[in-house]
Amino acid sequence: MKAKAITASIDLPGGAVSAEFHIDTGRLRIFERGALRVESFPPHSWFTVASVAGNSRWGTRPREADLYLVVESYVLQRFGKTAHGGEASCAQ
Repeated sequence: MKAKAITASIDLPGGAVSAEFHIDTGRLRIFERGALRVESFPPHSWFTVASVAGNSRWGTRPREADLYLVVESYVLQRFGKTAHGGEASCAQ
């Protein structure tokens, strides 16, 4: 039996950015406009999730909310924008 992937996505004006995490293999894939942009396997996939969802108790099985944070981080790094369309603020 093949486990279903956990997914999350953000719709942007140029197209959707999405992530899927396969529980059975631990593989993390990030797609931009349908094209595969990032693919990682454990332990790197776990590090990717942990770096943005550190306060979550996801273990080795992230939730959809954790993957949303991964996608949001990817959008911020790739486009310099938040998922809500505004420029990222440098002020703290």
